[in-house]
Amino acid sequence: MNLEAVRHACDLVASNVATAIAAQEDVLVLGGDCTVELGTVAGANAAGARIGLVYIDFDVDLNTPDTSDGALDWTGVAHLLNITGCEPSLVRLGPTRPMLVPQQLLYFGVENITPPEAATIRDNAIKVISREEALNDIEAASRAAEWAARFDCVLIHFDVDVLSFVDFPIAENVRRCDGLKLEQAAFVLKQLAALPQWRGLTITEVNPAHAPDETAAFARLNEVLADALG
Repeated sequence: MNLEAVRHACDLVASNVATAIAAQEDVLVLGGDCTVELGTVAGANAAGARIGLVYIDFDVDLNTPDTSDGALDWTGVAHLLNITGCEPSLVRLGPTRPMLVPQQLLYFGVENITPPEAATIRDNAIKVISREEALNDIEAASRAAEWAARFDCVLIHFDVDVLSFVDFPIAENVRRCDGLKLEQAAFVLKQLAALPQWRGLTITEVNPAHAPDETAAFARLNEVLADALG
């Protein structure tokens, strides 16, 4: 769905991210659905950075257009990895093919994984810190930061549907999952953004209409992000 709009948005994001990272500036990208991460990664690649991507999300987005419900939103990571069956024009964003190899990807907080996606994770030995681990292991954030520290450029993808919708109803997807509390997510973001290699945060899937009090919700979210990003 909306392939031309997705491609145009990703091209714009890639151009701005490449310029910023080449100038040694940090990047904040506000999406949009999860495909906007294609632009962030493509831009970082264009700047010549050796990327590690921490993908904080309830979903793993490893579907291809043939195995999704038709929405490109569920296919972002598959396109980053150039999984067979992906849209060629999105795979070709930026200067490298694939945009990432599996060893450059860490999932954090994920839970919703289809059988084909699970097979891709297994076959490619992709690192996963599950929702259960994120909720119950006090060292989960430190493990993510330790993994990320090996790269020259650390990018964070933060889909707000990783949050408990009951605790903080701001995501586009209204699944009432037992996700992270906002403060728990903030703790993870703060550890990752404190790394000297951190260069970019992409935030996706925010739907202000789902917040009972939009002003209060965004005041809280903005305070958490400002603290996390220092």
